[in-house]
Amino acid sequence: MPNTQAATPIKTPSISKAIITKPIKPITDVITYAERDWRSDDGKFLLTIYSGVWNPHGTLFYLNKDDGVSVEGFQKGLNITLKSYDPEVGLEAPPEYAIDGTLNLRSNTLVGTVTHYPEGKATIKKTTFTPAIPIKTYPQFSFKYYGVDNDLWYRSTITRVDVIDKDTKKLVQQLSGFEASAYSTRYVDMNYDGYFDLVLNAAEGDHSEKYIYWLYDPHSKKFVRNKTLEAVLGYATRYPHKQLARFDDDTLQRVEGKWKRVPCC
Repeated sequence: MPNTQAATPIKTPSISKAIITKPIKPITDVITYAERDWRSDDGKFLLTIYSGVWNPHGTLFYLNKDDGVSVEGFQKGLNITLKSYDPEVGLEAPPEYAIDGTLNLRSNTLVGTVTHYPEGKATIKKTTFTPAIPIKTYPQFSFKYYGVDNDLWYRSTITRVDVIDKDTKKLVQQLSGFEASAYSTRYVDMNYDGYFDLVLNAAEGDHSEKYIYWLYDPHSKKFVRNKTLEAVLGYATRYPHKQLARFDDDTLQRVEGKWKRVPCC
């Protein structure tokens, strides 16, 4: 794989004729998962979670050893409650860790407590989770999705995304030239530069292995499509503390601002 910069533009593909002839309309039921990467202030944990939904979930990695636990819980407003669990046992098993905190969108932090249950005895510690890759200012965006009804699938197809500045409510960019599933999108730092990127599932049916990557470029302050990641099939499982992304048949690592293929394990 060539050492291609993360912000390399990709040529806009053609849109199917069936899509072009249909009227574009707002799609209001798209779920956008904000995937956040945090380090605890004591240096023991890396927490990656899908937030912005009622059931946040993710992984609590132990930074002092190559291991971690799955976490799942609830989000009400900016309050997030999580408990660890064993996927093979389920949520019925007693948790090893519990996390309770308040999300600050401006600073991308979670301030609260971590409770440890060693042999049933709880120890509670005040903890602040801060960005794994800190930056000075986090752009505050919201997304409005537009598209058409898809006759071949029960969901609509996204053909345009309006990027809105949360503070001014003004349109800052329109993303177009693609077809994507309207079920859900990911707002996540894919290239480990600290900025959130937008990932869409290509509209090729219920289980497409192709994804569309709009990476945020802090220099131009625009989202730019990326051909390196779009050439790789599968859903990316991310490891921010190692700057790895594992796909179906490839594992990529960020080295000096470029993607390189590395052995899987």
